[in-house]
Amino acid sequence: MKQTAGLLMQLVALSMLPSIVVFQLFYGFKLIVMPISLLFGICIFSLGTLLRESGR
Repeated sequence: MKQTAGLLMQLVALSMLPSIVVFQLFYGFKLIVMPISLLFGICIFSLGTLLRESGR
């Protein structure tokens, strides 16, 4: 179960970050949104990695 949750967290992080860049290009967010979303994505991806490796 932990491996599945970790995989889903990694997939969400890897799919949301490029989509945020596309939305930034089309709709123009405030500049602070990009670094915050990058840090949030790194945290989610790292937690997913920890969950996947703790399930072994």
